[in-house]
Amino acid sequence: MKNYLCINGKKIELTAEQIKQIEGSMKVKGTETKLKSIPVGETFKLGKYEFIVLEHSKDTTAVILKNLLYESERFGSNNNYNGSYVEGLCDKFATEIMKIVGKENLIEHTVDLTADDGLKDYHKVKRYMSLLTATLYRRYVEILDKYMIKKWWWLATPFSTPKHDGANWVKCVSPSGYVYYDFYYFNSSGVRPFCILNSSIFVSE
Repeated sequence: MKNYLCINGKKIELTAEQIKQIEGSMKVKGTETKLKSIPVGETFKLGKYEFIVLEHSKDTTAVILKNLLYESERFGSNNNYNGSYVEGLCDKFATEIMKIVGKENLIEHTVDLTADDGLKDYHKVKRYMSLLTATLYRRYVEILDKYMIKKWWWLATPFSTPKHDGANWVKCVSPSGYVYYDFYYFNSSGVRPFCILNSSIFVSE
């Protein structure tokens, strides 16, 4: 089927490439904007996923998924986020987001695995996608309170480590927003990924 454009009564045949260009120029203005222009506490979309803006820095923006990626998952085989089952789910999600924004626009960040009692046995790790730590949750709690989830969700912070005989528990967030802890092997909490993006990318409002 041929496509034509009528100008001053004359029919001009269009190529497939010309049609694509015209369709692109007909997109409604204002549906996409740079991430850095989205106010803190507001949401935006990347593909089918909706995120909350938590914080803007000079060239980057910290964001978290508005809803749970998975609703009920075990944390892992112990309470160390590094190498855990939920970490694997976050890594898989990072790959999916990279396909949308480009690998260079998903910024690697440090995940501090200091335990709730202060032990640093699990050290720090670098990841492109992770869970919030308890420290970051406290930092962003007033924003997150506006987007309550009616499910428990995991944090990356362990309650303690084997050194204090506390390797069974992981910090998590309740449906009402308070921080508690649960057994790492219970399929009781959801996965809500956190990441840092290049703030110059275009996103859907």
